[in-house]
Amino acid sequence: MIQLMYPNSIAVIGVSESPTNMGRNIVANLLDFGYRGEIHLVGRQGGVVFGQRIRTAIEELPPGIDLAVILTPAATVPDLVDACGRQGIRRVVIESGGFNEFSAEGQALSERLRAVARKWGIRFVGPNCISVINMNSGVCLPFVRLQRHALKKGRVSVVSQSGGITLVYANLLRSVGLGISKAISMGNKLDLNEIDYLTYLLADEDTDIICLHLESIQDGRRLMELARSSSKPILLHKTNVGQASAHIAQSHTAALANDDRIVSAARQAGIIRTRDFRAMVNYARGLSLPPVKGNTLGAIARSGGRAVVAAFGFDLYPLGNFQEDQK
Repeated sequence: MIQLMYPNSIAVIGVSESPTNMGRNIVANLLDFGYRGEIHLVGRQGGVVFGQRIRTAIEELPPGIDLAVILTPAATVPDLVDACGRQGIRRVVIESGGFNEFSAEGQALSERLRAVARKWGIRFVGPNCISVINMNSGVCLPFVRLQRHALKKGRVSVVSQSGGITLVYANLLRSVGLGISKAISMGNKLDLNEIDYLTYLLADEDTDIICLHLESIQDGRRLMELARSSSKPILLHKTNVGQASAHIAQSHTAALANDDRIVSAARQAGIIRTRDFRAMVNYARGLSLPPVKGNTLGAIARSGGRAVVAAFGFDLYPLGNFQEDQK
């Protein structure tokens, strides 16, 4: 996972000189977010982008590249991953769509992709995702152009199946002053999944709070085991719980609905379940504050009834004592 989050060199595959090419957006994001490692470009037509030469084949890349990012038509991806394997690249991000979320042919393509990756011992993100943002290393790999000032560095990390929701949470956390440490869009989870990312983030020194958005859960038992062992708060926004949403999710990230009662039971392992964006962000805001100590409370409310509700389970601090303490 270190090579994914802190690579010393990145190859972006699927870059062209065309101003509408999305691969060049990945390169632009890396430059804008201050990535300091080597960036290598690969594209069929060659040319120059941002002053860098576009190589026409993966075989032309220098040895020792840590990470490859692929954004090409789905049918080309297994062969490109195979070429990465021959070149010694063992970590890959696949942003292309058109796999098992798309059709029966896409499912067959997915199985071929898995087989190629296994042959070379390659671990990969995706496919069908905007992949990874690491505010601590400048690794910013979405194929949409992002503005550096629109994101804030913080200590909350986000893991989501949806690229759009990943960016929604990054923006919402910035708007409340928290910011993000890492944001990961998993896509179809053909290889790396929420268990892999959660395991990494639980040990990550730059992450204090973990926000999960899941349309499906790969291994519920392991998820709960990790949550029980965690000293970090884990917030879960689980969607895809009804028939209509299940149909959409299947064509979105190939997600299958899980029994919602099992998801709700995750709170027994210490996971905090949230129902919407606002709740997730509000929980993150509250959990980012210093922990409350003691059982004495001062309540300021618009009515006596509200003060009574707020004070439930606490000892109220007499205002007369406050006046004495101020002398």
